[in-house]
Amino acid sequence: MLVGGAVDAGQPVMLTEFGGVSFQPGGEREGSWGYTAAEDAGDWTARIAALDDAVRASSFLAGSCYTQLTDTEQETNGLLDAQRRPKAPVEDIRRAVRGGAG
Repeated sequence: MLVGGAVDAGQPVMLTEFGGVSFQPGGEREGSWGYTAAEDAGDWTARIAALDDAVRASSFLAGSCYTQLTDTEQETNGLLDAQRRPKAPVEDIRRAVRGGAG
C-alpha cells in the first residue's frame, strides 16, 4: 500500500509502532488501556515475545519500534512502569524483545 502516488523503489518498510500489551504489576486494572491485558509477568513477557517473534519473522520489514517504553497515564502498555521500573526481570524483557538468544 502506497500513499498518494508514491512509487515503490525498494525503499525499506518499518513497523513504527506495535505492542499494546497492558500489564500493571500489583496494580489496579480499572481505567488502564492496552489492546490486550496480561494476567501476570510471565503472561506479559510471553505476549511481548510472541509479538516480537512475529515481527522478526517478517522478511518484508526492515525494522520495528515497540510502543511504548514506559507507561503513561492510562496507557499501561509500556515495557517499564511510569516510574521507569521494569515490569518483569530485565533478563526476561530482553529475551522477549530480542528472541530466545537474548
